[in-house]
Amino acid sequence: MRKAVLLLLLAIPSARSVILFDTGDPTANTTAPTGDLANSGWQYEGNWLGLIGTPVASNFFIAAAHIGGAVGDIFVYQGVSYTTVKSFSQTGSDLLIWQVNGIFPSFAPLYTKEDEVGQGLIDFGHGTQRGSEIYLNSTLRGWAWGPVDGVQRWGENNVFSVVPYSGHDLLYSTFDQSAGPNECHLSTGDSSGGMFINDGGIWKLAGINYAVDDLYTGPDPSTHFVAAIFDARGYYMSDDGTTFTQITGDNPVPTGFYCSRISSELGWIESVIDPTGDPDHDGMPNLLEYALHSNPIVSDASNLPQVGREDNFLTLTYTQVTTATDISYVVERSSDLVSWTTANAQTETIGTNGNVETIEAKVDVTDTNVLFLRLRVTR
Repeated sequence: MRKAVLLLLLAIPSARSVILFDTGDPTANTTAPTGDLANSGWQYEGNWLGLIGTPVASNFFIAAAHIGGAVGDIFVYQGVSYTTVKSFSQTGSDLLIWQVNGIFPSFAPLYTKEDEVGQGLIDFGHGTQRGSEIYLNSTLRGWAWGPVDGVQRWGENNVFSVVPYSGHDLLYSTFDQSAGPNECHLSTGDSSGGMFINDGGIWKLAGINYAVDDLYTGPDPSTHFVAAIFDARGYYMSDDGTTFTQITGDNPVPTGFYCSRISSELGWIESVIDPTGDPDHDGMPNLLEYALHSNPIVSDASNLPQVGREDNFLTLTYTQVTTATDISYVVERSSDLVSWTTANAQTETIGTNGNVETIEAKVDVTDTNVLFLRLRVTR
């Protein structure tokens, strides 16, 4: 027996961390997953209003709309602060895309398939610890939401179903031990965390934490409570707070959590973050990046920008529009594709065609074994 869809927004910014089925140890799953779960999304989670935001393009991140935010707020990703400059939303959806004024060193690939049901997942959140045990008729049914500890935590689960809601889709997962020792539920403060699914060895963003099931201990609105319950039989549900239905059945009826589905919103997401770039959603930056190891690497078939070598200089040749005063062109350098700095290149105009100049930028590579260059164009 399935309950009706009952949503409780997880919108208390000060709360932290997902609830685990097998342990109440507050130190469990508080560092990046390893082994088969290595690189499963932890590295893509940033701090947004004390909760989580997930970069999905070179200067865009996605979050839950119901946690709020404003232009000028700070998003912290891999230790760097970025200021939001614009937001993008859809009617009825809890997904909100934010644009920032910098360039992220990496971002999450998107899950594009619509086969999520039955797939294993890993979820990240800033909810509560697991609290005290909850019994009904002397039988353990779950755990209350516990204290705030300020720690990010991860857990596993499986996608149970796709739930249509307010013109959009939610991915629903149940707290039923089907995912093994890291089985998780969500609590207040887990909103906006990323949910990832493995696609051919690559973990991709499939959902953004939205809500959990709502319960009552009796047919009265005053009995409302929130908890991670793995068997809700005997409790009550209500769609409107006035009409109540008792949950029954021969088998345990777990509660669950809901994530805003990414795969059904790809058209909108792509129209915002980059309508002409990264059609494969493979996580490659939307900036053109070029590398020099022992030999120069020439760019794609568009011919410019182009990397070359002149004596002790690596050159980057590109075009710029002289009449567009609101566009800036900056050559950046890196030795590891993680940390980027301004290259302080020597620039020279080597050609002009109307309002378009061809620029050659030179970067000294003396005593440099590995160097990556990119052209950052900002409007």
